[in-house]
Amino acid sequence: MKPKIGITIGDPNGIGAELILKLLNYKNIKNFGKLIIITPKSILDYYSKKLKIIIPSDIEILEFEIPKKFKLTPGKIDKYAGYIAGKSICTAIDLIKSRKIDSILTMPISKIALQAGGYKYSGHTEMLKILSKSPDTFMFMYYNKRIYCPLTIHIPLSQISRTLSKNFLFKKISNIYKETTKLYSSRNIRAAVLSLNPHSGENNTLGIEESKIIIPAIKQLNNIGIKIEGPFAPDGFFGFKKFRNFDLIIGMYHDQIMIPFKLISGIKGVNITAGLKFIRTSPAHGTAFDIAGKGIANPIGTIQALKINYQLTKKLMTNYV
Repeated sequence: MKPKIGITIGDPNGIGAELILKLLNYKNIKNFGKLIIITPKSILDYYSKKLKIIIPSDIEILEFEIPKKFKLTPGKIDKYAGYIAGKSICTAIDLIKSRKIDSILTMPISKIALQAGGYKYSGHTEMLKILSKSPDTFMFMYYNKRIYCPLTIHIPLSQISRTLSKNFLFKKISNIYKETTKLYSSRNIRAAVLSLNPHSGENNTLGIEESKIIIPAIKQLNNIGIKIEGPFAPDGFFGFKKFRNFDLIIGMYHDQIMIPFKLISGIKGVNITAGLKFIRTSPAHGTAFDIAGKGIANPIGTIQALKINYQLTKKLMTNYV
């Protein structure tokens, strides 16, 4: 049985609709399950006409009501666009719960527009966690069979240090490692943890988090059979290509992972939300308001996200048979 994959529209004023249209016209699209596009059809119609990209006649579109005051304005942040983006995600979760779809592929959203539209979430990962009532979720950035994962996600940099504790690291990394074994079908995962401070704290002269929190947590994890190496100073770790020796790389905060990940993966990176009972993937880039509606958005990341979604969903479905 082929998976049924729900695709959310993302922010209508971003590049999501264009990426969906290009995905639907991808030559091998029928090899990756049954696709259900969750969007008002008028949005696809608008971009189809504007960009001269056809909507395949056999595609299934699940519509919902559009706000009367909404007007498509590519490249603009708009609360009604944020509402549509949020409504599409909520609808996808409802379809998952009713088992009408098996997984979700999301197009990029604007967090500002999303919140202005009435959805008070700091991002996709947090929204999916709450709506699906999942105990914990993790942002797995995936490229070239390697996972990059930040321990903290959408919180201010000033709050990072106070968020970290030995217990926090132990629980988070334990669960991250567990979720990684599911993707790799293996318990022989090579994992690395990055330091928080420059030069890993330089013997406590540049910070104490390494000696007081990170190293004790790593030792505790090793004691229960989870093999984790580190902490590694991020500059040398990525600068001298040490990351190539590992399957899983765990950072302390968002940009510590996202900057090197995007430099390494380019537009081919994929975001996987781990910790859910279903598969959710997304291209790793954002709404790209600067090129919205111009027809130049590259669909490679979206195609990769669909392929990985299909593969993981097939695997998950097989495990439950």
